[in-house]
Amino acid sequence: MIFLQAKAFGENQIKNIRNHLDTRDAKYITYPKFIFLCGKGFDKSVEDSYWNTNRGIIHRYMEKLLPDINVVLSEQLWEDGFDSKIDLLTFEEFLAEVSDAIILFVESPGSFCELGAFAYADSLFSDKMIVVLDEAYRNSRSFISTGPVLKASDNGSKVVYAEIKYGALLASEELRSVVLDLTSRMKTKISSINKRTINKDTNVYISSFIPEVLEIIRLAQPILSADLIQLYKDIKGIDTFTFIKRNGEAFSREIQATYIWKMLEVAQIVRIDEGYLSLLNYSKTQNFMLRYSGNAMDRERNRIICRKYRYGEKV
Repeated sequence: MIFLQAKAFGENQIKNIRNHLDTRDAKYITYPKFIFLCGKGFDKSVEDSYWNTNRGIIHRYMEKLLPDINVVLSEQLWEDGFDSKIDLLTFEEFLAEVSDAIILFVESPGSFCELGAFAYADSLFSDKMIVVLDEAYRNSRSFISTGPVLKASDNGSKVVYAEIKYGALLASEELRSVVLDLTSRMKTKISSINKRTINKDTNVYISSFIPEVLEIIRLAQPILSADLIQLYKDIKGIDTFTFIKRNGEAFSREIQATYIWKMLEVAQIVRIDEGYLSLLNYSKTQNFMLRYSGNAMDRERNRIICRKYRYGEKV
């Protein structure tokens, strides 16, 4: 297998790729789509235990409605990928930026804490979070109902009720209606394109970086993380960049690319093997940053590989 490095792309090759940069400010894309499911934990040592949980049930239901969704379990991302390298507030900001929706089942002490953290992140999750409570809480005056749930609702989050304790989750017409509406809206979405600038330092919307970098992985896979970042900067014509939120604000703490790689791996979009990234299904990538028609991107990759073999490191 051939492994491409950033230095394998000479000036002519970079210039050729730059000629395909899309100059539009925004573009409709339908992939990737991320759903973060939060709720009661499950025993990973027991086969199929996840699929019997509320998260597993809604996971299968949504996949039938929209097969291309990428479901990520919040604890996988936090425990395995972040550990103590990122604080909870920044984790919340990261979730809000990269997700299309966050569905939170309020069903355990851990999910109560998550609800509180999410609800008091002001409007950060307002258009993305769906809070699912048990029917028993519908007319409750408990702290949960009058505190974080009310706060989340006031910020614009959807609050729905279902029989989450008795295995009758999808019997809730209210929940099914919200999920149907969500999957319908997710069939198309609009993202900002990070255009090249004459400045050598620039800000990059993290939500746009993901589909952009998937295109580069398709061209150069398998490729090391550091080489992938360098190639991204070379194509954009920038020396450094900082991830920012969709409103243009900075994150409370710097977001590392390793968090994104972990999310893409957990979502089974990329494979990471000894530090090298490659796509599990390259045919799903869409032209977002680069404008290639037909199979032109595949021809570009073939030229890169052929020149790599012929000329060595520089092409």
